[in-house]
Amino acid sequence: MDKKETILKFAQSLGFSLIGFSSSLDKKYTDLYSWWVQSGFSAGMFYLKAQEEKRANIEEVLPGAKTVMICAMPFAGGGDSSSIEAGYGSIARYASDRDYHLELKPLVTKIADKIDSLYSAKSIAYVDTGPISERAYAANAGLGWIGKNAMLINKDWGSWLWLSSIITTAEIPHDTITTDHCGKCRKCLDACPTNAILDEVRMIDSNRCISYWNIESKGSIPREISDHMSPWLLGCDICQEVCPWNEHSLKKSRSVLGSPKKEQISLSELQKMTKEEFQSKYKDSALSRPRWQGIQRNVSLLK
Repeated sequence: MDKKETILKFAQSLGFSLIGFSSSLDKKYTDLYSWWVQSGFSAGMFYLKAQEEKRANIEEVLPGAKTVMICAMPFAGGGDSSSIEAGYGSIARYASDRDYHLELKPLVTKIADKIDSLYSAKSIAYVDTGPISERAYAANAGLGWIGKNAMLINKDWGSWLWLSSIITTAEIPHDTITTDHCGKCRKCLDACPTNAILDEVRMIDSNRCISYWNIESKGSIPREISDHMSPWLLGCDICQEVCPWNEHSLKKSRSVLGSPKKEQISLSELQKMTKEEFQSKYKDSALSRPRWQGIQRNVSLLK
């Protein structure tokens, strides 16, 4: 096997189902990102504006960088389509079980070390924490396309995927971009209860996104958002639930794995928890992201 094939096989052995290698992003991607942050669509996530220069050039992240490797792992299966019970809050599927950042970081670090060993290179591994757009690089590496809901969509796996990235100075042959398959479908745009999806540009207005408000925002949630939050305690999957490609994935690559887990948590149980009890129970969960105060705020809006 050549070096690239060795890296591919190693990543697959760690559980990654989709792997691709990208060059630097085309200017159309970086210009779109600049327009998005300059227009205020990143809401209160001011760090995204601060990353603008790095997101435009990977050498600003790692001098001499030549390749971005994207590794995608499907969400765990075993879910069902049952509705949320009264008195319970729903958790976005990406956040089921242990925080995926904690699960994937050791794995992509091993891949980065493998690349460095094979290529005498320098690499940095990220799991949704680096100053790059992993979805854009994934699309650039041929793992799928950016859908109208701004998610990476793969014809066989849909969008239920955790993404991680490795920026490296190794010059690994890049993969080719695939075609777009959203067509005239508007299901995600029509289903979004707060009209957060920006038509035509494959981007989200975070100011109107339920996931932004119940995870990232530390302040009060405006009425025009909170009125549509139920049953979402953390995150929101509506635009992915209605996507035909996720339904299609159950007949393709997810046929054995099944639907991703759909977790629900008792609101009264959360409301009774002290800050210490919450931190102890959910320290390795995505529920810790809004912190105890944020979860209590969300619970109060759902009860």
